[in-house]
Amino acid sequence: MLPKENDWLLSHPEIETKYAGKYVAIVGESIAAYGKDFKEVLKKAEKSGNELFIHKVPALDKDLVYTVR
Repeated sequence: MLPKENDWLLSHPEIETKYAGKYVAIVGESIAAYGKDFKEVLKKAEKSGNELFIHKVPALDKDLVYTVR
C-alpha cells in the first residue's frame, strides 16, 4: 500500500460503512472510483493517470450483535 493513501484511508473510517462490500480506488487523498466489480473500478481509476491503490472494503456483518453492559 502506498504510504500517502494508507494514511488517508486510516484517517477516514467512515469509508468502511459508506463503501461496505465495494472496491475503492484511492489516488492521493481522494476516491477516484468505487464499485462492486474490481475491473470496472480499476478501469475508471486508471483514467486519472496517477499511481493508485485499490482497497476492498469488507461487507458489514448485519447479523453481528454487540452487547454492552
